[in-house]
Amino acid sequence: MRLLPCLVAFAVCAPLPLPAWGRKGHQIVASLACRDLPAELAPWFQGREAILRDHCNDPDEWRNRDHQEQPRHFLDADAYGGPAQVPLERRDAEARLGPEAFEKNGQVPWVVQDRVQDLAAAFGTGDPDRAAYAAAILCHYVGDLNVPLHTAANYNGQFTGQHGVHGRWETGLVERLGSWDPAPRTAVLGECPELAPFDWLVQSSALVAQLLEDDLEAGEPGAGEAQLNARRSRYWTEFARRQAPRVKEQLALAGQRSAQMILLAWTRAGSPARS
Repeated sequence: MRLLPCLVAFAVCAPLPLPAWGRKGHQIVASLACRDLPAELAPWFQGREAILRDHCNDPDEWRNRDHQEQPRHFLDADAYGGPAQVPLERRDAEARLGPEAFEKNGQVPWVVQDRVQDLAAAFGTGDPDRAAYAAAILCHYVGDLNVPLHTAANYNGQFTGQHGVHGRWETGLVERLGSWDPAPRTAVLGECPELAPFDWLVQSSALVAQLLEDDLEAGEPGAGEAQLNARRSRYWTEFARRQAPRVKEQLALAGQRSAQMILLAWTRAGSPARS
């Protein structure tokens, strides 16, 4: 299938302050997920790719009416002493921090696990439309977990004078992408796929320091200041040179990892044939 336009050409314009990957980024992840499904599972989604693209941003819209939705999109690993210290079990994490702090510091790895269960139930109904919708929602949270700044207390550069870096990386760079067609990465279950979200947390978190350093070195434009177009142009050119390859890689990983979780859900449902 043809992918949405993505990264290569970079225009000179201000970043769009959208949440998570932004609408375009999540649609790219959903498209890649459909393409990365193994052959035995792909028929469930043939002709339903648009359902994934149309609904993969629904969880961001839910945040406008459900105050409990926001922390489902991130996990502040700093609250636990680092990503490797995050308990694998939700109940253990809540016991470590206490209910209020647990809620405040995010739950996205466990939300991914919950959405896998939802998709398994959808597969069990034999309804491909229901499965496609549940897969779209799952893709959203997997995508969020592959954004480095969704794993850190300094998620928007607020502690380092880099306010707005969140949007500059996950939306500003994506909105400056030209055409990009990465090689397929067919998903496999691997060992302990149920715990894979915690491995992704560690991998994403490891990218934060370099991301923040590159933003500073590129000449981060600041918040609310009048900026000359020339300075903006220099910033985006340099930030793209440093971080566009990483944005591409995280988008591609998010697509493959979404396909892995879809495969896990299908396997849990007994690998049913499409009705």
